[in-house]
Amino acid sequence: MAFSAVINIFANSLPGTDSYVKLRQAMQKLIQEDPSNAAVYFLVFGFARTYVMLYEDQEVSPQFAEDNQKLMLSYLNILDSALKKGDGASLYSALNCVVNEYENSKKVF
Repeated sequence: MAFSAVINIFANSLPGTDSYVKLRQAMQKLIQEDPSNAAVYFLVFGFARTYVMLYEDQEVSPQFAEDNQKLMLSYLNILDSALKKGDGASLYSALNCVVNEYENSKKVF
């Protein structure tokens, strides 16, 4: 499955931990199928894993879940654009961008 397809599935799923479980599973598959971009998939895998660990046994508001899904989608889209360019410099820059944005966020996952 392509990264863009995973993003589309995540974007059209209901916000909540089930979506992050599926995202994490998709990233595990992509790490195996496309090892040259494993760092991208591993970063997303880590975000999804953390979200599930933090919130699977907690009730969160619909707004919280929607806001975090939008945040994750923003990260996914940054990475997807770089993957589509197909060059290492763009990918490295995108990874740095996502990490820096995450570090300056509320770190909810």
